[in-house]
Amino acid sequence: MVIDSHVHLLDPRLREQADEIVKNLKKNGVECVVEISADVSESRESVEFAGRHKNVYCTIGVHPIFADSFCDEFEVWALEQKGNKKIVAVGECGLDYYHGVTRFSSEARGSFHMDTSKALQREVFIRQIKLSEKMGLPLVVHSRDAFDDTFEILSGHMKYLKHGIVLHCFSGGAEEVERFKALDVYFAFGGAITYKNAGMSADAIKAVPRDRLMIETDCPYLAPVPIRGTVNEPKNVKYVAEHIAGVLGISFDEVAKLTTANTKKFYNIEKPVG
Repeated sequence: MVIDSHVHLLDPRLREQADEIVKNLKKNGVECVVEISADVSESRESVEFAGRHKNVYCTIGVHPIFADSFCDEFEVWALEQKGNKKIVAVGECGLDYYHGVTRFSSEARGSFHMDTSKALQREVFIRQIKLSEKMGLPLVVHSRDAFDDTFEILSGHMKYLKHGIVLHCFSGGAEEVERFKALDVYFAFGGAITYKNAGMSADAIKAVPRDRLMIETDCPYLAPVPIRGTVNEPKNVKYVAEHIAGVLGISFDEVAKLTTANTKKFYNIEKPVG
């Protein structure tokens, strides 16, 4: 059994199937999943969704491309959730410089955000770092084309980061691994590591300490080879584990065992709650 440490089952492409997907997790070799929130409204939905399923946990937080949805009211609500065992982290939050503009449209979410500037992303990232400390929870970090600024912000706010950090869908190479290892972060790998153009992935995987390695699908995104181009689901996390097993020269079962243990430790998951 494996754990998918990062899913978006409430995304419009999976929402109608979400309950059925969860129902079939065990049959598909997945012990549990962590539903990751991307904005204020989805955070509330994620808490409700996780509350209905024993094998689902969730995070609450705001993705950098939805930075302008972060507000004082959300932070007040979040702190009211402190102690809810189904909420296991704050995030995903961080920096996304890929789009390179201050306007981001998302047809899937039916939204159009006017301000995702670097300045706002940095401000909201720091606010969520401090929120994670107030809630006593680890931080799930999204960093796309922004490793330098991500490192600067994390390293400058370590006094608030006492409960753990994971860089999700890690896309850096061995150099970045060595750099972030100094912050004692976890590294989660997704389907992109199976792509032919993922040149640095093997070296990065080898550079990650075994006790800091996690796996994810980031579904419905980033479906791995051999199903690349389809709508991704938690059951496909096995392909990520198989790829890592090949890179490290160990068995699938060994990857499953160590990543499951690491994920449970990071998210402080001991047994199903619900």
